[in-house]
Amino acid sequence: MEGLLPLEGLDLDETLATLEHYCRATATSAHLISSDGQVLAVFDSLGKRRADEESPAGLCPVCRVVGEADQNEELRVQLYSAFQAERFGGQYIQLCPHSLLIWTAPLVADGIMRAAFVGGPALVVDPTEVFEELAAAGKIPAGKEEAVRSVLETVPRITAVRAASLAALLARLARALATGGFDKPREREEQQARISEYIHDLKEGGDHASPPYPIEKERELLHAISSGDKSESQRLLNEILGHVFFSSGQDPAVVRARVLELIVLLSRAALEGGADIEQIFGLNFTYLSQVQKMRSVEDIAHWLSKIMVRFTELVFDLRDVKHADTLQKALRYINAHYTEEITLDDVAGAVFLSPTYFSKLFNAEMKCRFTAYLNHVRIDKSKILLKNTDIPLVDIAGMVGYEDQSYFTKVFKKTVGVSPGRFRESGGRLGANPEIHEKADRKD
Repeated sequence: MEGLLPLEGLDLDETLATLEHYCRATATSAHLISSDGQVLAVFDSLGKRRADEESPAGLCPVCRVVGEADQNEELRVQLYSAFQAERFGGQYIQLCPHSLLIWTAPLVADGIMRAAFVGGPALVVDPTEVFEELAAAGKIPAGKEEAVRSVLETVPRITAVRAASLAALLARLARALATGGFDKPREREEQQARISEYIHDLKEGGDHASPPYPIEKERELLHAISSGDKSESQRLLNEILGHVFFSSGQDPAVVRARVLELIVLLSRAALEGGADIEQIFGLNFTYLSQVQKMRSVEDIAHWLSKIMVRFTELVFDLRDVKHADTLQKALRYINAHYTEEITLDDVAGAVFLSPTYFSKLFNAEMKCRFTAYLNHVRIDKSKILLKNTDIPLVDIAGMVGYEDQSYFTKVFKKTVGVSPGRFRESGGRLGANPEIHEKADRKD
């Protein structure tokens, strides 16, 4: 189909028709992404495919409002969600960078994820709550507040139960489309030719019936994978497989045993290159089960080369994405516990990182220190209480996590520009106009 990249082993017409019917039947939007994170097709909640010009890179409506950088971030998170779906048995539900719900299901051919369905976005909470969370996290550019608030109102509201069912249904459809795959004949033949050439060189190179295992090539292969060098990794893997085939007499049982060892080595190299440890271990479980079912050494060789490519891709494709997912979890934890005496150590522990590493990650991604962000969240919550209630200041301070009212007042004034009392008296109008700040400050 025009505008679509070919996806090896998948029937594109059938894949798109299935996604169209899913959207039409469930009245939810969804799209198709490739395993390298490209958006291939988008369908609205009526099952109508949107034109390319109507489908910017980031498909979340909030992403379209706030800017392209966030659209790119969302696609990285969608790709990570798709890989997680593959690891967790076919489906995965998570929040996008702007707290909207998405659910993903991998499309597998020949044991490898070629693409993924992404359902949503949707909301399971009140749009106002999401807006306040985004504002507290500093994710709404100046001047775009009303646009974001308005677009959030257009996002479908669903229950958590329905979200789980939608994810399960999409996963079942994806599994129904899964195939044993068909390999490109030229690609397969080229690999076998390179392996055969190496076997010929071994036969011509000496008197040994079984030359020593090329441990130095194994080290080179591990380095190439940890560096993300796909072409060099493939070349070295072919040479190692040539040695394995030659020394084993192409006995499938012996080859499978050596391949199991290679998978462990490949995964270790990917981990050293920065791939996600849970992702690697999850895929290892799948791959180790698959290899036991293979009977042809040619199938094993071609299959292993695809595993090697996947591990190499994970080195770079997920290094930043896992940070995005970790940061989202940290922000959700902060917003859920800001009324308590939480510390950086508490949040780091909640996302299973060391305090030092989490602090470095937080500062780099949020462009501010953890304490500053926590204060920002607490002050934003206090502004809502000051504008809409008559609760005494001392009680509001405690409700947003400050035990000392005087310290709350100091932080509030530094953040907003006026004292909490002046802010309340103005009905929330003070805090936006610098000239009013100066006048109010002179009165304090």
